[in-house]
Amino acid sequence: MVHKKRCEMGEIKEETRESASAIAGQTISRRILVAEDNKAVQDGVSAILDSMGFKVALAGNGAEALDAFVDRSFDLVLTDPEMPIMDGWRLTRCIKERSPDTPVVWMTGADKGTVLKKMKREPVASVLFKPFRVKDLQSTVRGALGFKEGEHGNVGVAQGGRY
Repeated sequence: MVHKKRCEMGEIKEETRESASAIAGQTISRRILVAEDNKAVQDGVSAILDSMGFKVALAGNGAEALDAFVDRSFDLVLTDPEMPIMDGWRLTRCIKERSPDTPVVWMTGADKGTVLKKMKREPVASVLFKPFRVKDLQSTVRGALGFKEGEHGNVGVAQGGRY
């Protein structure tokens, strides 16, 4: 069991939870949380990840994503930084407060320069710029999970065509 702080819409709550990253020697569960307010992007990303053999949980905003993260363990979080209720910037910080070893990847259609500046200040593994290609999503996910395990992977900035 790991004692962590729960970050919720500006307030911090104490709670105890057993997390996947806290259990020594645990293998990857292949669970990915996707936080995205655009249903078409949710569906596309989910289908790609499903075809890769991952178990995918979907959330339409950061608050829903944080609730899912608190309830279950995930190996990776993919989030849009700009969503209603709780944005992905805040979600990223809350996840890293809870589970510093869980990689977070941003998927965004925002201005590349602005995002890259913010990325330097935030604990994010990678960013995908929308629209992105299937192979870019696949390599970024593999790289982020490899990076989590201490392996060298294709973690970085990807930009491409529609998925």
